[in-house]
Amino acid sequence: MTEVDTDTAVRNFYSAKLSRYNQSVFLLQNIHYPYAAFAQRDASGRFVLIQQPEIPVRFLNLAELNQNWRGLCGELSPEELEQIRYWNPQIVGEIIFNTWD
Repeated sequence: MTEVDTDTAVRNFYSAKLSRYNQSVFLLQNIHYPYAAFAQRDASGRFVLIQQPEIPVRFLNLAELNQNWRGLCGELSPEELEQIRYWNPQIVGEIIFNTWD
């Protein structure tokens, strides 16, 4: 994420700019309702709603994030295991979203 705008003085939504591989898309979220959409900026800087992009991302659920990582050792490299032994995380989520990299 490269920018987040929570200023709702002149609009009823938050925006977050997501960038990956030199491509950017904005995620807009209504402040009153549980609705979100994707957008791009036009030449004047206004948001233009777009079709949800095919982003190669998988959202993990809480059960996956909270599982014990020890059952997944076969999927981890020796370097990752070394870091895990040093930092001592307890769950998969602490490995995937860490601050030691």
